[in-house]
Amino acid sequence: MYWSVLGGHIHKLAVILDKRTINYMEFEGILSGHNCDCLDKAVEDNSSNFAMKTMKENMRVQDFNSYWEKGKKLENNNCDEVCSYKGVSISIFNENTKDEVVNIYKELFPLAPKYKPYLSVVKFYDSSGVVKHTPNDGNTHHYDFYKSDTFDFAKVDVITVNDLH
Repeated sequence: MYWSVLGGHIHKLAVILDKRTINYMEFEGILSGHNCDCLDKAVEDNSSNFAMKTMKENMRVQDFNSYWEKGKKLENNNCDEVCSYKGVSISIFNENTKDEVVNIYKELFPLAPKYKPYLSVVKFYDSSGVVKHTPNDGNTHHYDFYKSDTFDFAKVDVITVNDLH
């Protein structure tokens, strides 16, 4: 058994059975259409809360669609970018990060006419998928969420949904 520190929490690393299966979850959708190992260093995390930007007061299935699923493809094969497009952008959200994450989201998603972004806090369920810490210059708390092939939006625990402004 292997352990890792992730977002200030200790997590058991997922058991990787092959490059497409982690803890008995299949990831054909994530790994198809490119030659990148997006699941490298990804772990299953069903205990942490994660924030994500949404466009409505209630969570919808399309809130969990990646850029790739929305038809946005890259013209290059940069694996960091490909994997970012395959994942859903989220941020670890806890007592230590929440104020900073809210401020980051307010800067990234300003209020505009006909555009009212929301910050939704969720917790994933067993076998929903895996997360990978992918910090960037604007958000050190950033993660990519890779849905398993059997991901069921209805099983995600929605903690809160609040408007950003």
